[in-house]
Amino acid sequence: MSEQITVREDGKPRRVSKQRALIKSLMAKALQGDVRANAAVLALYARVITDLPEDDDSFVEENELQILRQFAPGLLQTGSAKKRNTK
Repeated sequence: MSEQITVREDGKPRRVSKQRALIKSLMAKALQGDVRANAAVLALYARVITDLPEDDDSFVEENELQILRQFAPGLLQTGSAKKRNTK
């Protein structure tokens, strides 16, 4: 997961780890309403990100962490509502 790959951000190539690329991809899908991606992001948030010190930028960048903290409660509610509606 630490292997560097090239991804495109804003039309420009950028080298990132596979781990970071996976998180960025999951977050993009979750923000577009993908229920499975929402669940994956929330699982990551619950297991890993909430335990990170504020100054630890080795896992996610600060702007990504802020987005997760901003949208996680809404994603949780959306996921819960969709589960109730499918039962």
